[in-house]
Amino acid sequence: MILVTGHLGFLGSKLTKHIKGLGIDLKNRDDLLTCDLPDNIDLIYHLAAQTSVEESWNDPITDFENIGMTLRLIVKYPNARIIYAASAASLDITSPYGLSKKVCEEYLRLMHKDYVICRFPNVFGGGKGVADIFKGRKDVQIYGDGKQIRDFVHADDIIKGLLLAQKWPKGDYSMGSGKGIKVKDLAVGKEVTWMPARKEIRESILANTTPDWKPVINVKKWIKDQS
Repeated sequence: MILVTGHLGFLGSKLTKHIKGLGIDLKNRDDLLTCDLPDNIDLIYHLAAQTSVEESWNDPITDFENIGMTLRLIVKYPNARIIYAASAASLDITSPYGLSKKVCEEYLRLMHKDYVICRFPNVFGGGKGVADIFKGRKDVQIYGDGKQIRDFVHADDIIKGLLLAQKWPKGDYSMGSGKGIKVKDLAVGKEVTWMPARKEIRESILANTTPDWKPVINVKKWIKDQS
């Protein structure tokens, strides 16, 4: 049986269209720290987490819960394969969020025998990510000078990778495009309101270290087609 945490979230809702299994989601107040967990689980997609870098500075206690819920799954399911939604933020720790994701990775390596860590860059395609705010809008806000460099991968590409990850050897994999784009370059032809800079890393480019996956959807073309 497959268990998906965060099954009503941005990526979780897309993933559950392709698989049959049970779902637990924090938006339903089924807190993974206290809720009843099902038995007889063979595969876990652990997607549930607090994911906002900015919010992690305002409420780092919530990010600590990212660690607690991951540990609970590790202890409850010692024989299941855990496919963990990790983040590029864990590679260069500049926020409480990045630290919480890094600690989750380390607990998996230390305490679990069958895990696949899937490290994501900035994901776009219908969520609330950086690239999504430019879709279909003539007026946009950019924090800082817009020269922050990010690696963008579409959610549909990420889902394809997560499905393939069921058969990947145990280990950790980066699921980036290896290409960086300045945030301001996503706003070509749009009216920009410049906002005060936030606490964030200046450059984040993620390689693709998977055995048989690659992203195909281009973020600039996606924004242009959606405008």
